Amino acid sequence: MRLRRLDLIRYGKFTDRSIDFGPKPESGPDLHIVFGLNEAGKSTALSAYLDLLFGIEERSRYNFLHEYSAMRIGGVLELAGSEHTFTRTKQRSNSLLNATGQPVSEVAITAHLAGLSRDAYTTMFSLDDETLEAGGKAILESRGDLGKLLFTASAGLGNASDTLNALEAEADALYRKQAHGTELALLKKRLVDVKSRRDAIDTLASTYEGLEAERLDAAQQYG
Repeated sequence: MRLRRLDLIRYGKFTDRSIDFGPKPESGPDLHIVFGLNEAGKSTALSAYLDLLFGIEERSRYNFLHEYSAMRIGGVLELAGSEHTFTRTKQRSNSLLNATGQPVSEVAITAHLAGLSRDAYTTMFSLDDETLEAGGKAILESRGDLGKLLFTASAGLGNASDTLNALEAEADALYRKQAHGTELALLKKRLVDVKSRRDAIDTLASTYEGLEAERLDAAQQYG
């Protein structure tokens, strides 16, 4: 999937504005930098792109100029080598329209997202200063999906998530708080049973010596 053009038709502070990235070059890099002053609308454009893909959020904060019923974004996406024009409106159903203004299934876009949800897509491809800072802290604290993602990427560990899940499952099988069927819980139960059996058959040294003396006397008398 490639974004060819983003249309900010009625979204945030924008009205009938477009960002055109042009056709994909036949060779060489395809990197575009969108820059501007603070409050110029960079975050608005990023949010608009996500809303184009996944739908305008129910409580969108970009309705301060255009009411919910008037909000509209559009764009041209290159999907599997072909250009497709879409428009997104703010409504619960049939919000995705094709080039002729007819409603189309969400599958027209989601089929090219590899099953990613909005949150997953945002985490992987829509990082900003706040999420990067939070992700860095998450790495240091070994927590959070973004921390795991960034650590995986920086370390070149493509299957780190699967490995971590397997290790967590193995750890859970060994021990879980207040669980009775884990391996450690079963071993502790066996240990208690063994100690009980040992205590039942255990004999004091003095008692053993007395019994041994009696045995020797009996052997001498009846030998």
